[in-house]
Amino acid sequence: MDRWREGDWGPPGAPRAAHGTWGPGPWASGPPGPWGPRRSGPAWMPAVPLGILAGVFQVGGSLGRAHLQGESVGWLGLLLLLVGPLAIVTLYRFPLVPLAVATAASTAYALLGYPLGPVVAAPIAALVVEGVRRRRERFVRLREVRRSREDRRRVDERMAVARDLHDSVGHSLTLISVQAGAALHTLDRDPENARLALTTVRAESQRALAEVRRVLDALRDPSSEAATRPAPGVSDLEALVAADPGFGWTLDVADDVVPLPSAVDAAAYRVVQEAMTNVRQHSGASSARITVHRSGSGVEVVVEDHGAPGVVARPPSDPDDRSGTGLVGMQERVAAVGGRLEAGPRATGGWRVLATFPLDDREEGRP
Repeated sequence: MDRWREGDWGPPGAPRAAHGTWGPGPWASGPPGPWGPRRSGPAWMPAVPLGILAGVFQVGGSLGRAHLQGESVGWLGLLLLLVGPLAIVTLYRFPLVPLAVATAASTAYALLGYPLGPVVAAPIAALVVEGVRRRRERFVRLREVRRSREDRRRVDERMAVARDLHDSVGHSLTLISVQAGAALHTLDRDPENARLALTTVRAESQRALAEVRRVLDALRDPSSEAATRPAPGVSDLEALVAADPGFGWTLDVADDVVPLPSAVDAAAYRVVQEAMTNVRQHSGASSARITVHRSGSGVEVVVEDHGAPGVVARPPSDPDDRSGTGLVGMQERVAAVGGRLEAGPRATGGWRVLATFPLDDREEGRP
């Protein structure tokens, strides 16, 4: 049943037009031969009848011509007349071999001075068989290219979903963990701050659940409202920063940045979100700055912290970090829209993430 689902043969009872020729089917290709890929199965459909017809026409016509001229073909001439049709019938799996054998045999027959009949019948039949074979191979290649593109598209979709979940849910879980820890630490001596931390935990958990539902709804129905809803962008960074009131975030978004093309806008937001998560998890800093501004013909997104005394900055993909996907995910997002990502320790301490997104003048402000 897997072959039906893959579309190799077409579903049972499906009209032939719905699947072209139903694809090459289970006989599309055989093991490789000494002259290239071997073809088996339906190639006999044109090869065998054409080979037999060419043999009957070529041998019968040449013998008839010899009889009218009162000459004899002889055993060698008869053998040369039969070689071409036999090659078509038996060697059709090998590219160009029947055509070469039939042409050589007919040429030898003519050069040896035997009575000339329709000796081009076998080469013409072999040429037709070769054309059918090449057409079938082209069809198989095109089908494989389409299948490869479809597989690649599915992989890209899964990777996009994985990145979205990692960025949004990972950020929320990091914030929840930090705020829950703060609530436990201050519960007895500062109930008000503990209440504020728990309120943040509740709000962030609800936001994370909503994001998971959105992704699942989009996977179930690509045409649903959840799938077509615009992704968060630079204009949503203020709300993202406000969701973490216990950290010293400074947000600076230039007035001339928005609006951005939707792909760049979403990538910039996700880079900031992941960088904020990494600051919280790895830096030990108490404050960080987020800057989004124009730079030449593009946009730069900078997230940097000053670190903490005694804390060695290390990238999110450090072997000691079990998650190990944050920096890679940011690089993939930025590269997908033609940008460049730099991440590393600052000379004065802390960590800096710089994402540069090029903008075409025609794309500025495009949704």
